Amino acid sequence: MANKNSPVKGDLKMATVAKRPREENVEQFEQNIVNVGTENKIHCETRAKSFLKWFSSNDENFFSDKVTIGPDGSCAQNGMIAIKDIEEGECLFQISRKILLHPKTCSISKLLEKDPLNSENGWSELLICMMHEYHDQESLWKPYFDVLPKSVELPMFWTKDEREQLLTGTGVLEAVKRDLDKIHKEFETVVSPYIKKHQGVISPGCDDLDLYKRMVSYVMGYSFTEPPKDDDSEEEEEEDEEEKSVIYMVPMADMLNHIAKNNAHLSFKPDCLEMVSTKAIKKGEEVFNTYGELSNWHLLHMYGFSEAYPANIYDTVDIPLDIVLDIAEEEAENKEFARKKLAFFKQKVMEELIGDIVVGTNGILTEDRLYMVLKVMEMSPSQFAIYEEECEEGWEEDLDEDTSALTEFDKMDDLSQSWKTVISRSASACLKRYTTSLQEDEEKLKQTKTLNSHQQYSLHLYYGQKMLLQKLINACK
Repeated sequence: MANKNSPVKGDLKMATVAKRPREENVEQFEQNIVNVGTENKIHCETRAKSFLKWFSSNDENFFSDKVTIGPDGSCAQNGMIAIKDIEEGECLFQISRKILLHPKTCSISKLLEKDPLNSENGWSELLICMMHEYHDQESLWKPYFDVLPKSVELPMFWTKDEREQLLTGTGVLEAVKRDLDKIHKEFETVVSPYIKKHQGVISPGCDDLDLYKRMVSYVMGYSFTEPPKDDDSEEEEEEDEEEKSVIYMVPMADMLNHIAKNNAHLSFKPDCLEMVSTKAIKKGEEVFNTYGELSNWHLLHMYGFSEAYPANIYDTVDIPLDIVLDIAEEEAENKEFARKKLAFFKQKVMEELIGDIVVGTNGILTEDRLYMVLKVMEMSPSQFAIYEEECEEGWEEDLDEDTSALTEFDKMDDLSQSWKTVISRSASACLKRYTTSLQEDEEKLKQTKTLNSHQQYSLHLYYGQKMLLQKLINACK
């Protein structure tokens, strides 16, 4: 799956102003937003024009006269707007592969080829070449770096207190901690020593953790990974493995913002990449790409934004398997036998990592997993003995049963009451992990204009997750 661009192109200045004002200062607060917004818009327009001039100077690129780029999109920085009606299937712009930024096209490509980075992280070479090009005033990609935001508002750049206050219970908090640990370790053990080793070739100023983190945010929010080719032979697949794993920075493609119901798509061609409209787009409408079928959890973690409920049709929420197992044990009549099955599961979970239960907008997405757990937990001793024996040579998840009743909320009425009780209690337990209630969230939603971007996107995230859990609870009544 490709990493796509981040629509969150807001700056810290805007986030600072957009804090909740005291009631007596509302008019001044609103005027401040207008002033900052106007200043930011002029700055963005200037940078966007310079970038478009650079992009169009390459004869192998193409930019349609039906679109433009600038700060009139759905976010604080740049987006793409239709200035004429666009039909389905039109090419909006074409990008030569020569201006894609990655280790094989950057100006230190020979160094990276001669002395490859000893890292398991597929991003590190790209990050080093980005830092080098960023500091090189003669770099081919200088106009590209100039148009990128000075700060990508990813949660890893929020304060620790802010993350704990706004993201507890969502799963993003733990993911950010893992990211930061990996970033610091990779920089200290791999990237910094490599830069020091080649300080005569790599641009001065690159041995900088803050710059490295900023480049990480660009890769997280703006990079693309080319989809695998449909190779027929295993030999061809092995030969192309290295090429498939290349991550690109793609100037212009990352100007588009994202919504789940997008109207454009990036197509990879042998010599170029093309952005093509997937439906008719009216004059004045924004052109949106898609970063994939991503939940709000992934959008906020990787790109720094989320969609308001129920706009994101791909939104999900996880129910830890441990919670389901513990509640299934509590609901069992034979506690001792339930604990035996619980131990069996936890051993298998640890060994096979079968994962948590994922709830989507229409029902359970990992329905086979949940069905298997509930089915085994209700087995009689004789049934479980047979099943346990069958599992001795390997973990068997498929019980060859119809799991469709779990795939849609509307069908869950057909489940047994014991199953509905376990599911409902598990969802209710997950609601307790958040720091606010649904009622409190709904009050905040009425006041979104008084919230800064971090507060708004976090609210959209955890409110959407809670609504999915509540839908599951209601379906199991």
